[in-house]
Amino acid sequence: MLLPDWMNESQFNDKNPIAFKTGNNNYLIKSIRNMRKVICEDLQTERLARRDGLLQKLSPELKLVGMIIFVLGISLSRQIQVLIALWLMTMLLMYLSRLPVLVLQKRIWGFIPLITLLFTMPMTLNFFIDGTPLIVLFQAEQAKDWLGINWPMTIFISRQGVISVTFLFLRVGLSLSLGILLVMTTPAADIFKSLRVLRVPDLFIMILEMTYRYLIVLLSISIEMFEARKVRTVGPLSLGTRQAQVGSSIAALFDRSMALSEEVYQAMCARCYTGSIPEPLLEE
Repeated sequence: MLLPDWMNESQFNDKNPIAFKTGNNNYLIKSIRNMRKVICEDLQTERLARRDGLLQKLSPELKLVGMIIFVLGISLSRQIQVLIALWLMTMLLMYLSRLPVLVLQKRIWGFIPLITLLFTMPMTLNFFIDGTPLIVLFQAEQAKDWLGINWPMTIFISRQGVISVTFLFLRVGLSLSLGILLVMTTPAADIFKSLRVLRVPDLFIMILEMTYRYLIVLLSISIEMFEARKVRTVGPLSLGTRQAQVGSSIAALFDRSMALSEEVYQAMCARCYTGSIPEPLLEE
């Protein structure tokens, strides 16, 4: 299924001076743009999951169990060469599954693993992990006692610390890559059904599936609310007015979500839902 032109991200950039010249009210445009982007990414994921690729042909249960086994293997691996080989394997699987390899690699390694690396960089110092000096940062004539801490004479980046941080960086990135592979090659409904292999209760699976479906519904409702607010907004608004609008939008969305949940529950009760899943639904 091809996405319509109006849902492409290129239609929502800042190069259009007419569509986006909104003064200090551009928070409405940004909110609409971000919510539409989430819906577009969800549709794009479903489209990629239905391509004629290698992993798309495998059963969801097999892919889920395989991902768990590989994640456990990554966490227990003690060799960087093995982790690099697994990284190359994930890229090969993305290519054989007809996924955009370069785009996914940028998204995977450019956010969560990079943040993990930045936060764990201090662990390379000999304050935390002592070992063989790799790069000497500071050399003092004698040890000093400052703030109740006995500082060493030499401050350096240890080889053991660099290896530990590298292991953590690769493990986070590879685990995320495997999760992306599973999501990008399996429709959401099949992922939820495959959880039965792990003996997850059927009621819990149904709650997860309904939550996923109605998040998209609430996003659509939010887009309608912000678009209605946008077409009724004339001229610049003060900061207090914009904050009040955001607060009222949150309250209105909460009220509509409660009303929607009540309607859904009444519809389920009208279809003989009594708190347990009927047998015909379990067999599907």
